[in-house]
Amino acid sequence: MKFEDLTITALVWGFFSILPWAYVLIATYPKSFGNSLSIDQNTTKQISFLRVLMVSALCFLAGILSTYLILEVNPIIWPQVEIKAKKPKSLLTQTIHLAFIQAGMVEEAFKISFILLIGFFLLRNPDKTWNKGIVPAAGFTALGFAFIENSYYIFSEVPEKRFETYIGRTIHSSNIHMLINLCFALFLLKSNSIPSISSRRGLVGFAFFLAVMQHGVVDFFLIPASNLGAWIATAMFIGIWVWVVRDYRVYVLDKKLNPI
Repeated sequence: MKFEDLTITALVWGFFSILPWAYVLIATYPKSFGNSLSIDQNTTKQISFLRVLMVSALCFLAGILSTYLILEVNPIIWPQVEIKAKKPKSLLTQTIHLAFIQAGMVEEAFKISFILLIGFFLLRNPDKTWNKGIVPAAGFTALGFAFIENSYYIFSEVPEKRFETYIGRTIHSSNIHMLINLCFALFLLKSNSIPSISSRRGLVGFAFFLAVMQHGVVDFFLIPASNLGAWIATAMFIGIWVWVVRDYRVYVLDKKLNPI
């Protein structure tokens, strides 16, 4: 896959594959993003919504950039070199490597780096805690990545299977990318209540490890392209949905716990 191979048609397919989830992020996020502003309520909502859109657009571009960087780095990290081994390679080992290392670790490392970078400079409260705006930031970073990835996979299919692939990428790929990074961002908000800096960093490190594991397990069951694997992966991200929605209600929608 090369970044420059993508056409306008391919990008249109990819854009519509992430559009429903982008709407979910914007529609469910509280409009009082900047409720500390001392102006009337209606004006506050308008400014808050614009701020959400601006941060979301920046994060979406960061997700696209992360895809480009991964495509550039992958051939360097994983060169296609023929190695004569004494024993044939195990299909299970190859699947684990693809799912947990090449996909899970590398992709999440790039996405989460951008989430932390944007969050550190734009979404930190005066007391150095994470602002809840980090949640849509993480979601749109993931969707920016999924936008390019889906564009390629959808358009690389034969025309007869293109719509079927579009539905699959919309329901599975866009969904799981977003959920994994929303889960990570919610862990950042959880770290706000921890007084020790070292413990906060430890929780962030655990959240990164969890993101890699979530990504790896889902890909592990999806890579073989079996019906059983697809159902197991679907069951897993339904479970992550329940987890994310419950934490979202507590750490984002509860004004008493997280007023800004």
